Order: sequence, then C-alpha cells, then structure tokens
Amino acid sequence: MDTFDSMLDRAVVVNSLKSEDIFGVIAELIDALVEGGALPADKREEAKQAVVRREMSASTVMPGEIALPHGRTGVVDELVCAIGVHKDGFSAEAPDDQPTRIVILMLVPTSVVAGYTAFLSSICLTLMDADKRTAIVDATDRAGVLAVLRG
Repeated sequence: MDTFDSMLDRAVVVNSLKSEDIFGVIAELIDALVEGGALPADKREEAKQAVVRREMSASTVMPGEIALPHGRTGVVDELVCAIGVHKDGFSAEAPDDQPTRIVILMLVPTSVVAGYTAFLSSICLTLMDADKRTAIVDATDRAGVLAVLRG
C-alpha cells in the first residue's frame, strides 16, 4: 500500500484553475492528469465520466472552500490524484456559500479501499485548518502546495 507522501509525490498540481463550475474544474484536472502522464489519453473520457457520475449522485463540495471529486474506475491501477487551486474561487453551491478554491480530484481503482480512505482522511485533516487552506491558495508552485499538505 502506498504511503500518503508517495501518493503526493505522484500528484499532479494545477495552480491556476480557470473553470467557473465543478464540472469544468473536473475536466481541467482530468486533462492535467493526461498531460502529466498519470492517465492515458485514451482513458480521459472514461475517467472523467466516472468522476462526473459520482459528483452528480452527491456533491463533493464541502464547507471551507474545498471540493473532493472522485470516482472509482478500472482505467487506473493505483490511486491517482490531481490537486487544483482556483485563486479567485468559483461558485459550487457550497454548504457555507463560500467560493471553492481547492479541489482534490481522485481516481480510485475499483479494487482499492484502504489506501484511498487513508489518503482522503489525511487530506481532510490538513484541509480542516483554515491557515493551511490559505497557504495552499497562496502557494505559487507545486512544491509549495505539496509542502503545505505534508505539514
């Protein structure tokens, strides 16, 4: 099983999300996974649909300016993660009516349970801290975002 740090080592980070809704952000992050070599280009649409289906069944937008879209799919053999930062935030009908600024997208292999939940738990613990969320949004590059997540 992968450790939290090894999963972050493989994560793709986008510091400049532009889309103005959660589905556009999902598409941006899936494209970044393809561009970063974490997802085969021919699996782009299947991966995107897995995340969109999950998002349509129950929103993953949370209070505190975060969203955790994810989907189970057979197109990946290990947990794949993209971390996106939207400097201005976008409206995603968050429970606290705040704009969403930090999006952690995960593609979860159909056979994985434990590693995924441990990773999600660690990310959530970090994102509960408002100062850490601010530091992530203020980070200027991948290294800065990952340093905050590593604590």
